Amino acid sequence: MFALTVILGLTACEGGLAPESDDSVGTIRGTVTYLGQWPPEDSVRDLRFVALRFVPADTSDFLQLNRIEVSRQLEYGLASDTFSVRGVGTGVFPYSGIARQVTENLFSWAPLGLVSENDGVIILGAGETIDVNVTVDFAHIPRFP
Repeated sequence: MFALTVILGLTACEGGLAPESDDSVGTIRGTVTYLGQWPPEDSVRDLRFVALRFVPADTSDFLQLNRIEVSRQLEYGLASDTFSVRGVGTGVFPYSGIARQVTENLFSWAPLGLVSENDGVIILGAGETIDVNVTVDFAHIPRFP
């Protein structure tokens, strides 16, 4: 009975035990430009590009880890930087930009700048690479929704 269940399960899957095709993912890459004076370094514990598949209402929304794509850590104090997030599942990202972790609390993230193209919405198709630009103007930080 167990063998039959395994065989039926494998034949029901489109790819059996084969790895998932890379055509189901894409890449988000971009450039961030910083304007104005950086806040003190101790108020920027971590700095990353973040693409969300939803518009957050509060910090508890960040528990939806399977709906968030995150870049490597970005450098503090630069005039500009680049990022790339590979292997991103396709779909719509209505809220994306540069975020900083303000305290040691895992949920103390705040936006510094948002994607400006297409009203801030990223639409990533299979096999696509999307280029975005983010401007962080320290004199005009976006409000957290």
